[in-house]
Amino acid sequence: MAVEMAIWRMADAGPQELASSPLDSERRLEDMLAQDPNMCGTELLILGRQVRTDHGGFVDLLAIDADGCVHVLELKRDRTPRDVVTQTLDYGSWVAGLSLEELQRIYLFHHDEDKHLDDAFAEQFDSPLPDVVNEEQQFTVVASELDPTSDRIIEFLAESYGVPINAVFFQHFNDGDREYLARTWLLDPQQAEAKAARSSHSRQRPWNGRDFYVVLGRADEWDRPFSRWSIASNYGLLNAGHGSWYWKPLRNLKPGHRVFAYVAGAGYAGIGRVIGEMIPARDAVVESNGRLKPLLDQPEFSSEWRQEAGSEDPDITEMVVPVEWLGKRPLDEAVWEKGLFASQLTVCKLRDERTIETVESAFGIDETTV
Repeated sequence: MAVEMAIWRMADAGPQELASSPLDSERRLEDMLAQDPNMCGTELLILGRQVRTDHGGFVDLLAIDADGCVHVLELKRDRTPRDVVTQTLDYGSWVAGLSLEELQRIYLFHHDEDKHLDDAFAEQFDSPLPDVVNEEQQFTVVASELDPTSDRIIEFLAESYGVPINAVFFQHFNDGDREYLARTWLLDPQQAEAKAARSSHSRQRPWNGRDFYVVLGRADEWDRPFSRWSIASNYGLLNAGHGSWYWKPLRNLKPGHRVFAYVAGAGYAGIGRVIGEMIPARDAVVESNGRLKPLLDQPEFSSEWRQEAGSEDPDITEMVVPVEWLGKRPLDEAVWEKGLFASQLTVCKLRDERTIETVESAFGIDETTV
């Protein structure tokens, strides 16, 4: 069951609970999601709104994520639980059969600007459109209120049969002339994704909902104090810079995720646990001689690197994600053998079980370590 949300305003007289009320219309919620689909907690590119299916229905919002998974977002409105779930699955069955060319046509039809899906995707995610698109789908029922029957049906489909369906609802709060929305998921999105992947007949390997691959520079630059592996190893900060194309994928790393750190030309040099969100390097603090000091104040960094890392220009600056190392080793002892996963992508989901098991074993880390 979804967790009920409550919000209190801190006042001199003590905490004052804000009143919760339904939105005046779910059309308004759809407008907000169309404007900012990231409200659902996943970075999405809207392909179209009120997309007509071949069966005469209309998908409220059709979107795609950075992995090429296509999302159906369906507003509950005033439909019965059976109707909204059935219609969402019906739309999902249609979406599952769409080719890349059909998705491109849908995008062009619903966007006035002369921009193709490939260009819009690269602009949104700072990475090219994946070679495989729409191999997986995600169906999400969106509501301002969620009833127990919808909860029960969706949870049954997802938990018992691995259907990639979930529900998210937004509670509306008033505080004088200000309004707030609080988001609650019916099922934990990462756990639901992992369970759906294990039950899927997709050709793509399932993701366990936890492990990511991160590339941290090259082995031939390891001895530079500002090399990516040096900063990560010495200060527990995964880092990327010189363009959002490189650092933007770091945003996918959330506290609790595990990262398998790869250095090109050497192999896997560490396994860590993410302990914070992405922040600019200029805001990062690290422990030095028993005291917390700004990262950019560390004496081994050149003035040129400090200037670039501290820049507010997104094409120059450095971004970092704090990590706690569960295990790491010198680069000349990095783990590598033929067949292990490797990619030039800054960050991506690590799906290869052999790589996970091999690197875990080499570092003496149990698979249950989080």
